[in-house]
Amino acid sequence: MKNKTAGKILFAVFAVALCVAAYFAADLAFFQYDDPVERATLSVVSDGEPLSFTYDNDAITLHGGSNTTVYALTYGGTSVVEDAYTENLPSDFAGSFAAVQTGIRKDTNGDGVTENVTRVAKTDMEYTQGYDSTANSFLSDEIPFEVVYKDRESFAVYYNSQPLKNTDITVTLSDGAQKTFTTDENGEITGLNLNDVRSGLSFTYYPDTMNTYSINYQVEADTIFTTRWLSAMLPFGIIILISAVCITLDVLLRKLLYKKEKLPIGKTGVMARDKRKKRFVFGFETIRWIVMILSFALLIFGSRLTGTVLSNVQLPVFACPYNLDQLTSSGCYMLSHLDVLVSSWKEILAFFGTFLVCAVLLGRVLCGFVCPLGFVQDVAHEARQALHIEGISLNERLYAVLRMVKWVVLIIFLGIGFVGGNFCDFCPAMALSPVLAGFKLSLGLGGFVMVIVLVSGFFKRRCFCNVCPLGFILGLTHKISLFKLKKDAVACTECGACYEACPMGIKSVFTVREGKGDVRAIDVTTSDCIMCGECVRRCPENNALAITFCGKKVYNADRMKFMKQYAPPKRKKKGKNHE
Repeated sequence: MKNKTAGKILFAVFAVALCVAAYFAADLAFFQYDDPVERATLSVVSDGEPLSFTYDNDAITLHGGSNTTVYALTYGGTSVVEDAYTENLPSDFAGSFAAVQTGIRKDTNGDGVTENVTRVAKTDMEYTQGYDSTANSFLSDEIPFEVVYKDRESFAVYYNSQPLKNTDITVTLSDGAQKTFTTDENGEITGLNLNDVRSGLSFTYYPDTMNTYSINYQVEADTIFTTRWLSAMLPFGIIILISAVCITLDVLLRKLLYKKEKLPIGKTGVMARDKRKKRFVFGFETIRWIVMILSFALLIFGSRLTGTVLSNVQLPVFACPYNLDQLTSSGCYMLSHLDVLVSSWKEILAFFGTFLVCAVLLGRVLCGFVCPLGFVQDVAHEARQALHIEGISLNERLYAVLRMVKWVVLIIFLGIGFVGGNFCDFCPAMALSPVLAGFKLSLGLGGFVMVIVLVSGFFKRRCFCNVCPLGFILGLTHKISLFKLKKDAVACTECGACYEACPMGIKSVFTVREGKGDVRAIDVTTSDCIMCGECVRRCPENNALAITFCGKKVYNADRMKFMKQYAPPKRKKKGKNHE
């Protein structure tokens, strides 16, 4: 009784400490970059090149800068960039530059008439390329013709600070190809590929026969496997290193403990090798890995690979919104920032529409097949098996502790935004997705949490999934999901293999013996089930367990397939020697 009371008190202290740490997560720095403005430099060169901006790591260069006035967008308005600012940008700088050349006389359209040409070059630094269409707008008398990159999907075109509606605009791509677009009723251009935007675009407008306006637009675009990408990868590299050290120390300490207690290593299983050679059998598990790899790539590099972004699709998995190269928006952000969600009907409809579709069609299949954090944990688990290191077997008591931790994390996830905190600073996904895409982000407590995710996922498969708040919310819809886990109680022999295989510790899969309707098709789906199929794969009885979609079996237990995994490879017959 005393032990239970002491345990409850300790857990209460832990829960309060975790909530306080989550509130101050941004101040608990794991890795700190300099402010983007502080690390950026600007150089203006007169090299005869067309007026344009380029990036080299954190150095910004304006080419063709002779007879040019350079402006910086500040939070107080437009400011002329003096020579002194080239190494020390204004403290209130908002992340955008514009350079203007006037007094040019040239025949630009080949009609034999010399026009007055105004050239503008504009650039937006990485951290201004979010979803705010006014953050990088000059809209001033100094820049009569301007384009604004909006929501990473369209360009708003302005002339004399007013939207340019139903007007033809010539767009020149980086390879010299030209396209003509007509702005809509809002003065916007759609249909431009994101990869074309990253390479740089030129917009040309002819208001009359005597004037021509041209603006070259360039965003700060990262390329993987560059020096800048490697520097962005530094915090994740530190996380991997710390995780490896923790894992190594754990293994060494366990071996020393077993040696002290005079326990044979073979009995404990630490560093013991499984001599059975598992044969490759193409099936559900292989398909799941293929889908996980593709999902991981799309949720990190999707818009770079496809040239588009599905911002109206808010996928309910931990895919960090700070990564602007992912294919879809992140539903996790809206759930942890409910104040932002309720501020716009567009966001509300996009989120709940996507969430409902995902919940009904997929449910927690998203956790088992799509979530990047789930994929990373599975990779860690496979690494442990490849190294032949014994994992940690969690008993019912420890699973009960994980369930309590899940409730604490859920409270933090849903409530921290209303008390002035930011769950993103606590979330491990922030230490994964943006970094791999090449975005330099300072990490708070989320960096330490990512270490915990990797180390715990190494020794216990999908450990974080047991406390994941987003997975729990998605699991609440398991009753209406089209994916189900069904059990044939007649075929089941209660061997317990399904429970041992389940990374979520769901005991009811083998304990439930009856349910509504047919005893051969009992629905044993729970809110924790991630549909990974491990219980079905490990089940040695035909059809004792099955995953169904719309009532149709898509994966069922098969004794022959189970035995085939460990069957010895076929030996090649040696041919007879003939003289």
